Amino acid sequence: MHSKTIKFFQLKNAYRYNSDSLLLADFALNFGVKNELLDVGAGCGIVGILLKCFHPELSLSLLDIQTQNIALIERNLQENALKAELFCCDFKDFISVKKFDHIISNPPFHRQNAQKSPNLHKNMSKSGSFLPLQNFIAKADSLLAPRGVLYLCYSAQALGELCAILEKHKLKLTKIRFVHSKKEAAARLLLAQIKKSSQSACEVLPPLFVYDGGGLSEEMGRIGARFKGIESRDIDA
Repeated sequence: MHSKTIKFFQLKNAYRYNSDSLLLADFALNFGVKNELLDVGAGCGIVGILLKCFHPELSLSLLDIQTQNIALIERNLQENALKAELFCCDFKDFISVKKFDHIISNPPFHRQNAQKSPNLHKNMSKSGSFLPLQNFIAKADSLLAPRGVLYLCYSAQALGELCAILEKHKLKLTKIRFVHSKKEAAARLLLAQIKKSSQSACEVLPPLFVYDGGGLSEEMGRIGARFKGIESRDIDA
């Protein structure tokens, strides 16, 4: 269990990490990460840095298309006395001799026809037009080591599309968990573990409900307690 304070700087009036990032980090911690880890669309670096804090032995790489985010990641790594390799590029164009044992991502998934913000930073972080799912999966497949694992947080409505793309690339969905805002609501997100060269059956995990009654659910309380050491600070762009 990691107990020290973890400090994160975020940009004011830009895309900011939220509970989705913590859900993804918690999911990966529950099922394991090791060796070479690549965080794609890393933003301020929160997911990769959290995993590195819990597993200092990880060899961490973080990738983002926006120079502002890379500068944020550098600052956040320094604040937490951590080292990692950084890549500022479009993931579709990323080339690496090194293969990764784990890739983790909360990629943009809002539809191209969804209402766009006048804020370019937010658009690039949220709109699927900047990194279509097909392109993301194809590139992740090419970068995963044999028996590598992809952890993904994505829109639950895109499950059919995701399964079709994974089948095309012979990647196996081995664990899936649906996230609902409350018990009466349809699933909002899916958390997925996807493996290369696996014959495992897909395990459908119990649903995760964010709210229960008038407050957070017991499980969200547990996740919050796991990451209680996070301190977030705003800085100007």
